[in-house]
Amino acid sequence: MPNTTEAASSSWYLDPLVAAQKREVHLELMRGWSNPSPTSRLLKTDLFEEANGNDHILFDIEPAPRRRFGIDLDISTVQCAARRFEQPGAGLFCCDAKHLAIATGSLDAIVSTSTLDHLASTDELRDALTELARVLRPGGKMVVTLDNPRNPLYWLLRLLSSWGCMPFRLGVTVSRSRLIRMLQQTGLEVLDSRMLIHNPRLVSTVLFLALRRLLGRRADRPIAFLLRAFAALDRLPTREFTGCFSAVRARKPVPATEARR
Repeated sequence: MPNTTEAASSSWYLDPLVAAQKREVHLELMRGWSNPSPTSRLLKTDLFEEANGNDHILFDIEPAPRRRFGIDLDISTVQCAARRFEQPGAGLFCCDAKHLAIATGSLDAIVSTSTLDHLASTDELRDALTELARVLRPGGKMVVTLDNPRNPLYWLLRLLSSWGCMPFRLGVTVSRSRLIRMLQQTGLEVLDSRMLIHNPRLVSTVLFLALRRLLGRRADRPIAFLLRAFAALDRLPTREFTGCFSAVRARKPVPATEARR
């Protein structure tokens, strides 16, 4: 858990209940897909949540891996995350996901939560996926999530991002089916995929902000009700269009010679 009071502060970019929902959804994804063992080495490919909000996950994944690493391209984000979380066996450093300063085959698990969708082109996205596959050991698992381009509200967010109205700039993204193909092209075996978080982005943010200003803490109940209603959209055939993120789990195959040992 965090060692500083700063880590307990509210996410400035998400309602507290939304941050808790996002955090739990991603932790459940990690528990079911990455399943790191106590002796594993796990990497998270950005530190925005760890630096800024209550939707952080790197130091909450269970079972706890022996070594946790986190990278970010922005040095101030790395420094802020390091101040909030003083953890033994953790390494936070500034690094480009397209050019990892990590030995080949040295990681047991990788978590890339909406990181690579800030890159400028599909070529850069492909390079980053190839690099992540390189540092994963045979048998290691990787979870990648990207913004869902089939969600109509994504394009409104991207427009606002281009106008400088968001704290970060949205880059390229691809559909779930194309992400699956790209991971397979790196030599990884795709195990599963799903859509994550069905809150209508931007619309729900404005709505929750209005409820908070109107009701204060009494807004917890209506916001929680709306979050449950939005989550129910995952059971409908339209989930490909309502999901905010595509998530894919992949595994690096073990060579036949090693499997027989």
